[in-house]
Amino acid sequence: MGLLNYFFSSTEATAKEMKLDNDAILRIWNEYLKTVSDKKAVVYALRANKNINSNLQELKRLLGLELSDISGEEKDEAEIIADLEKTGREEKINKVRRLKQCLGYAKTKYEHVFGLLQHLHSILQAQMHLVEKLLAGSQDPETLISHINAQLGLEREVIKQIKEIEAVEPFDALFSALIKGEHIIQQMTSREKLLYKRLKKLFVSDVPIKGITSDWAAAVYDAIEDKIREISADMAIPGSNHLYVDFEFVNRPEFVDLVRETIQRLRQKEVSEEMINAFVSLFRAWYNEMPRSY
Repeated sequence: MGLLNYFFSSTEATAKEMKLDNDAILRIWNEYLKTVSDKKAVVYALRANKNINSNLQELKRLLGLELSDISGEEKDEAEIIADLEKTGREEKINKVRRLKQCLGYAKTKYEHVFGLLQHLHSILQAQMHLVEKLLAGSQDPETLISHINAQLGLEREVIKQIKEIEAVEPFDALFSALIKGEHIIQQMTSREKLLYKRLKKLFVSDVPIKGITSDWAAAVYDAIEDKIREISADMAIPGSNHLYVDFEFVNRPEFVDLVRETIQRLRQKEVSEEMINAFVSLFRAWYNEMPRSY
């Protein structure tokens, strides 16, 4: 199993369980970095329709790393294309860039790195699936090659942000600390994941869904503006007069208190912390990806 596959499939994924030391972790990361520029040349050749089969084999080799894999995953071509076309290329790039706005200052450097690694993992897996379908004999190779190129663009955006981090602090040290479990990013319990799935339709549906959860989301959204005014007046968050203070607040621990207080006002029955955590995760994901015009 690839290192990132293992990391994101476990609630407390540590290299100790994989029997990897710091040198092994950094070797895997550095081997990946060496492939990024090589992939650009290969994808360029594919788009120019040059030596298709040999270049696909080379791309498969470059993707065949210990960082990520797709073993055990079966997807048909239509499903892969549908998944990749759900969101436009520019919007996907903006999501990666917005990660810096939302998490670069609002949480810690580790949450920022964690988010970048999640994007990178998804990108690498998409590239692997596309190459496998092309090697198997796709009915629409041009579309798949176009998607590979788009994924490479997203990958380069992630690497760009990683280089910005490296200008301040060595990225490989942050990466290693996360993988080894020296800095644990709290992930949802199985119960919270179940609640997350149930609540998710509220945030992705185009049709308004009525009910207590909808009222809860609307009340939290309305309360954010009042809370920002209060924070700015009291200077409860240092430097809280900047442009993205709403993003910062929603991603800070204080937001969880607001969510808890809001549901307590709406209903007398106690709401579990698991429900609150699932709601917070969904609301943050939705709020962080909202289009913004400043």
